[in-house]
Amino acid sequence: MKTYLLLVLVATASLAVGMSIAGVMGYGPLAYISYHIQSNGQGEVIPAYINLGNLTAGESGNVTANATVVINYNGTYELHLLHGEKLQKVFSEFTVKVTIGNSSIVLTPDNDSVSLYLAKGTYTVLIEVMYQVSQHPKGDLNVNQEPLLIIHPENED
Repeated sequence: MKTYLLLVLVATASLAVGMSIAGVMGYGPLAYISYHIQSNGQGEVIPAYINLGNLTAGESGNVTANATVVINYNGTYELHLLHGEKLQKVFSEFTVKVTIGNSSIVLTPDNDSVSLYLAKGTYTVLIEVMYQVSQHPKGDLNVNQEPLLIIHPENED
């Protein structure tokens, strides 16, 4: 029985060594691929990163940040505030004022989208967040770099 076990062990080790040698001698992945698909020319967004920091119940404040949007074609664009339901569980007040071009837009979890016409060009977007934490916040109390606002051409998801 010990001889049989020794033979099985030697055979297994030989197979493992053979496979590792085959991998070194040219057997293995034949090709790798990487790619990044650029947008279809609609534009480019350099986002703002807004960090409210460590908050406590009842705390209020405001934060401003800048983003950049490059619009390649004149047209109507939709601006959306995301995660309204989640924000309502944590904040008793949450308002985002977005100033882009000559337009200022106010978004809240209840009024979370708006359409606006933008001409071709590069825009510096001022984003102001005004908030008050609920006295009894619920739900997701720890958020890290989650999308807050999106912009896209109207009628395009």
